[in-house]
Amino acid sequence: MKFSQFFTSWLHKNYYKNAVNIGRKGDFFTTVSVGELFGTLLAKHFLHLIDKAILTPPLQIVEIGANEAYLSRDFLKALLEFRPEIFQYLDFFIIEPHKKLRTLQKKTLLGVEFHHRKSLQECQFSNAFFFCNELFDSFSVELIDNGTMAFVEDFHLSFKPLEQNLKQRCESLELFKGELSIELENFFAQLDKACQKFVFASFDYGVLKPYDFSLRLYHQHQVFNFFEVSLQQFFGKSDLTYNVNFTHLLKLIEEYNFTLLHFQKQNTALIDFGFEELINQYFNNKKHYENLLSQAKILFFNFDEKFHFFEFAKL
Repeated sequence: MKFSQFFTSWLHKNYYKNAVNIGRKGDFFTTVSVGELFGTLLAKHFLHLIDKAILTPPLQIVEIGANEAYLSRDFLKALLEFRPEIFQYLDFFIIEPHKKLRTLQKKTLLGVEFHHRKSLQECQFSNAFFFCNELFDSFSVELIDNGTMAFVEDFHLSFKPLEQNLKQRCESLELFKGELSIELENFFAQLDKACQKFVFASFDYGVLKPYDFSLRLYHQHQVFNFFEVSLQQFFGKSDLTYNVNFTHLLKLIEEYNFTLLHFQKQNTALIDFGFEELINQYFNNKKHYENLLSQAKILFFNFDEKFHFFEFAKL
């Protein structure tokens, strides 16, 4: 089978389908795992977009790749604190294909009125704000190596000549060795079809000019080189990820005539979201102030410089 099929089977038909834990008890740690600061700052950014008239209520709020829905919980809690009157103009959705994760999300958001959808193909949004964290690095990929592509049989990799349509895509991206995601292209087509207008805010690991494979496993907070482990031993039991090709992403934004609003490192973005204003707001509440500072140190200094915030829109 093509590597992209193997990737999908590993990650989406097994690993995520089983509602794995994320955070200290899971295989990997994300910005959401740090605490509520990440979601709070995202909420401040969302309100700034409204105040600048980039977003105009009424709005559909949509999270994709929510896992336990902790980011949605923190985001909505912050909106309730900062501007509770906004809720009368919002309709909230989570796009989630996996039944076990939908159950966890309902538990996390108990008391919150929201709608589940299994895929973008089920949706029709007139004016949406999407947010997600580490979504695109879960999209299936082909492994490309100088005119060849990877196949997997009995958990063993082999490389065969590149299909013509993939060869043309690689040439347009100047990609000689690395990961190529056709699912990313399909996602953009679905997003465009599902929405009349949207702003899409996302965080992910990636690089502008990939020159080698970045595929890796996370298992119990240890990182393993995909090409140096027993695939059968780890299959469906650990996270499988890679660096997003930001050149591919930016090219798709341009091809669909979407507007790029932001592309910057995540720590810079979080400061721009209003961190200083937020921290000063709680200066007289010592316990909360120190808790936010503790979270900020982790968010700003403990994540790889490849971790970026990017935001684009169909206006």
